Amino acid sequence: MGRIKTEFTVVMVFFTLVAFSQQKDSVKVRLNHYTLTIGAGWSHYIDNLDNGDKDIRKDFAGVSFKFYWEPEYRLSLGLETGYYKLFTTTNQIAPDTTYHVDRIVVPMLLLVRMRIIDNVYLGAGMGLAFITSKVYGAGENLVTKTTSMANFELSVAYIYPLSKHMRVGGEFKGFHFGNLNDWMYSLQATFAVRL
Repeated sequence: MGRIKTEFTVVMVFFTLVAFSQQKDSVKVRLNHYTLTIGAGWSHYIDNLDNGDKDIRKDFAGVSFKFYWEPEYRLSLGLETGYYKLFTTTNQIAPDTTYHVDRIVVPMLLLVRMRIIDNVYLGAGMGLAFITSKVYGAGENLVTKTTSMANFELSVAYIYPLSKHMRVGGEFKGFHFGNLNDWMYSLQATFAVRL
């Protein structure tokens, strides 16, 4: 009788394990993703120049390119570069002499971004900025290039998923350029491809 009970118990345990065992998941889920993002839109330069705002144009279109590594957590790490014109001005210093000045910046930033609620992200970045100033006038062209080391960026973005791989959205960000002690704000529409 004891042997029958033991065999019956083993059969029941085996039957329970077979009947209620979890099936192997055939769908592979990637926990890490990579995202390429391009952004384009308006930028505005806040300056500390002494000659006032009357002769300076400070609103331009800018473009940015970002690459993000997105692990399974809320934090993402990335790199950003772009092209922004900070200001342009034309002044006449004599009846027959005028000069034209352009200042352009190309940032190279390390980024950290965090999803705070669905589709809304806060970000920060720091890194280098390559600043080029061009002066034209009186038959002369003068180009100066400066590397600004202490720069940072703060951003807020809304990113809406169109499909598994495509995302669109908008981003507002502020840059501080340490070498110039100036700010630039940018509002961009963004398009992203998630790999």
